[in-house]
This record gives sequence, structure tokens and C-alpha cells, in this order.
Amino acid sequence: MKKFIIALIAITALFCTYDAMAQEADPWDSSQVFAVRDTQTLALDFYFPQHQQKSDSLRPCMIFVYGGGFVDNNQRSPFYTKFCRAMAEAGYVTVASDYRLGLRDFHGGSILKMMEPVRNSIDIATEDLFAAIDYILRNAEALRIDKDRIILCGSSAGAISVLQANYELSNRTPMTAAMPADFRIAGVISFSGGVFSSKGECKYEVHDPAPTFFMHGDADRLVPYNKIQIFRLGMFGSKPLAAGFKDAGYPYCFATFINHSHEVAGFQMEQFDAVMWFIDNYIDKGCNWQIDMEINNMDHKIGKVYANPQQAYSSGF
Repeated sequence: MKKFIIALIAITALFCTYDAMAQEADPWDSSQVFAVRDTQTLALDFYFPQHQQKSDSLRPCMIFVYGGGFVDNNQRSPFYTKFCRAMAEAGYVTVASDYRLGLRDFHGGSILKMMEPVRNSIDIATEDLFAAIDYILRNAEALRIDKDRIILCGSSAGAISVLQANYELSNRTPMTAAMPADFRIAGVISFSGGVFSSKGECKYEVHDPAPTFFMHGDADRLVPYNKIQIFRLGMFGSKPLAAGFKDAGYPYCFATFINHSHEVAGFQMEQFDAVMWFIDNYIDKGCNWQIDMEINNMDHKIGKVYANPQQAYSSGF
């Protein structure tokens, strides 16, 4: 019980501040309102591949969901716009997605008072992510986006949202009602995320989840690396999620950053090559690998390690 209370307090404090990045954000190519909910206007910032502006071919799309503890809007932080621009330059229509901040006016309290606001914050952020996906699907032709190659990527609270979306869609829960029956997420990339479940260990029962790249520090005290559970209710971090993928035969890559805490949530540019490696192998080539690795050396490049990529690496990097 004590660990669960500490975890819930930590989740409400996922502020992800970036004082060192306080300079003016890079410009985005366009911003479009996609929903108005609870009187809040939600927008998508689009970053287009400049060298492919005049191309008639359909392009893959990455939807990036920022962090901020469901408290702060960091959509246009230079910390994230740099990554979005890099993905656009790599040929992806990249979309930074806004969402409602369910904990903005929450000030903590007992476990009973905390549980519902935390759960609600995750739910509404995930609902808003589905609204963003719906907008992109409806406008895919005009945006020249390939509907079959929509990738979700998130940091911290955003990573929770993209993993939660993968879980909800694979179980076709009510919040996915607007999604076409044949829609599938092409892949999920999580920087320090988890899934909130009221049914115990996470199961994907209607169809398989998207191939997923889990990155997490094993010393993370904000979003749990392992799990915090009371009866069937709990927050399940990257470790149990990856274990569940392994047992069920789903493709995944799980990178544990040894002795790292929540700073892994901001490793987008440090692991940019690894992100591209994951997309190339798991999404473009359809590899069904199950890979677990532990990273000690931050100079290690995930995508250059494998003589036999199906081997599960453990330590020594």
C-alpha cells in the first residue's frame, strides 16, 4: 500500500521541467485544431518533410505525445520540437498532439482522493489521442499520409498515453469507438511509460498489440519501471509489459537503462538512431523479434549491436 501511495504521488508530480531548454521553440509548419473538449481547444502541430513537399506518394506518420505529468503543456518545448523536426527530415509527417491536462488543478491528497484523478487523467489524455488519430485518418488524403503506417511515440505522460492507446485499441474498449474496425497502430515507441489497468496484468484480447519499443530507466521513481498493484488495480511499467509481450509472442524491443531514473523520458535525440532502427526493422520490414537488453554505456547505439538480432542481450554495453 505504501509503495502504491508513493507511486501515485510521483505520477502527479511528473512535471518534466526543462529550464535549460527555455529558449524560443523551433517553428512548426502548421497547427490545426482537432477538438474542443471541456472548453479546451486542442491542436495538432504538423512538421512536414521539406524535401518531399511536392511528392504525390503517401508518407508514414508519427504522432508524438509530449510529457509533463498531465500538468504542463510542453507541446512546443525545444526539447521536443527538435525531435519532431528530425523525424520530419527523415521523411515522416510528424504530428505533436495536444491533450487535456487532468492533473493541472489537482493538489494531492489521500490515496482514495488521488486514485480517481490519476486514472481520469490517463483516460482523457488517451481519449484525446484517439481524437487526434481520428482527425488524421479523416484528413489522410489531403495530408498525403499512409493510414497503414501511423506510429505513436511518447515521453513520460505521453508515453503512458501511447501505451494506453495500444492497450485500449487491442481490447476495443469504448474509448476506441471512433476508430475504424480495421485500423491498426503500426508501431509504438515509449520513453518511460506504462499502462493503468483495473483488470490486473495487461492482456490484449481482441487483436495483437502493435510492435512496441520500450525504453525505461530501472531506477525510475516517477513512472514505475516495474509495477505498483493493489488487487487488480495498478500501474504496469515497461518491465511487466515487455514480459507480457514475450509470453504472448508479440514483437517488441525492451531497453533497460541501468541506474537511470526518469531522465530516460527525454532521450529522444540521444536514441534517435535507435528509433529509426526500430521503425526500419519492426515496422517497415515486419520483423517479429523479441529483444531484451540492458544499457550501461550511454554511447551504445542500439541499432548497431546485433550480429543475431533475435538474441536477447542482457548486459555489458
